[in-house]
Amino acid sequence: MEAYRAKRMMDMKEKATPTFGVIRELSDKDYCDTIDNAHSTTDVVVYIYEDHIAACKTYMEYLPRIAAEFPKCMICYIRASRARMSANFIQRGLPCFIAYRGGDVKKAWVNIRDTIGDDAEYDVLVEGMQDNSVLPYN
Repeated sequence: MEAYRAKRMMDMKEKATPTFGVIRELSDKDYCDTIDNAHSTTDVVVYIYEDHIAACKTYMEYLPRIAAEFPKCMICYIRASRARMSANFIQRGLPCFIAYRGGDVKKAWVNIRDTIGDDAEYDVLVEGMQDNSVLPYN
């Protein structure tokens, strides 16, 4: 009976947790609302980029696969200039991932090029995101 009850609780929890599986572009207007209105147990991962930075283009291509492999995380992206980030941050901080949960910053991985370079393979990026607490371990 206890095992049945535990399984039912797990099933109910799974059903209550939203799933995504696709990437979503954010605007400067909906950035905060998206984070603040997400389910309290949902990790919202925001990729901040600029098109003129080669590493940003490389890692942008991986976002749909990340979203598919981590459907419990809301994977979003926004151009840094659109989010009104400073020129200094754009030059020194990109590409960047920021993870939120419950409306609060959980972890920021800034200038990922310093850690994994400009053109790391998909698996290296995901491992880096997990090691830096941006993505959960599966």
